[in-house]
Amino acid sequence: MDASLEKKLIETITPLYKKGRDGDWEHILRTVDLCRYLLKHENGDPNIVLPAAYLHDLGWSVVDYADFNAATPLEKTKTISFMQHMEQGAILAGKILNDLSYDETKTREIQRIIKIHDLPETVFKKPNINATLVVEADRLDRYGKTGITRFKTMFGKGKITGPYWEEARQLRKEGLKMWFITPTAGHLAQKLATEMGLFD
Repeated sequence: MDASLEKKLIETITPLYKKGRDGDWEHILRTVDLCRYLLKHENGDPNIVLPAAYLHDLGWSVVDYADFNAATPLEKTKTISFMQHMEQGAILAGKILNDLSYDETKTREIQRIIKIHDLPETVFKKPNINATLVVEADRLDRYGKTGITRFKTMFGKGKITGPYWEEARQLRKEGLKMWFITPTAGHLAQKLATEMGLFD
């Protein structure tokens, strides 16, 4: 991804992310870094993967996510805002990339990725390494010490213990088998899961 374009993209989206959920901008930066790591070992297109990583959660800045925050970990994917953030994020991404005169074909693929990025089972049915890497990097940020910090920031320190956390923890355990299909992401996920004490 061209450095000057990346700088312009960051300048455009930073204030938008600040309007969204607590910790989302930090999550985006980690997801981009994870994508860069995956791209060193897996054969994706950085001109699709990196912009998609930067833009994938932008929809949270324009939707009411109270229902998402109120839901239990298992119920979050059934909330209205869960689907809306992907749909609205894809629309916003298209506008931003068009304003930056980004390649139209790549922009459309980035939009397609964003529209389904929180549905790994849907993404993995399609043989698209770019979409796969974005999903894997996004999910990897749920693991490790930073994953715990992100969880506390998003849902509150009180949710890191008790039934709510146990449900979230179980999802992460199951996710190790369902959310990662490249060897690079699978290996890193196991390492980060151990780091966060997921198997204790």
